[in-house]
This record gives sequence, structure tokens and C-alpha cells, in this order.
Amino acid sequence: MTDWIAKLDDFLRLSDRDILIHTGQVSHETALAKARTEFEKFRALEVNKPGRVEQDFEAAIKKLPKPQRKPKPK
Repeated sequence: MTDWIAKLDDFLRLSDRDILIHTGQVSHETALAKARTEFEKFRALEVNKPGRVEQDFEAAIKKLPKPQRKPKPK
């Protein structure tokens, strides 16, 4: 396993990636709370987007010919 860790670290260094050598500063609970908050924001945006049916309906309406108004008889 130590060999694998060394190979992975070498690969990441070649790819100009930073390697974390410590456990970090964010707790598991804090990370989960942040993830849930961000997911709820994303979900709210997705719910408000028109679905495929609504998009197709709008496209079909745009293709319809405009109704012609008949002149009023005098």
C-alpha cells in the first residue's frame, strides 16, 4: 500500500496538483452541512427550470402562424 501511495503522489506532482499532507481543517459534519446547503440551492434552480414538455410546447407555439385579423366591415 505504501508503494501505491508513493506512485499516486508522484502522478499528482507530475500533473501539477497540490497534495494534501494533513487531514484538513473542515469537520465531516461541516462538510456535510455545506454539501446539503449547496444541493438545496441547485435543486431549487432545477425545479424552477421548464421541463422538456414545457420547452417543446413553447417551441411548437412559436412555429404556429400568427392569426390574421379581418378588417371590420364599414
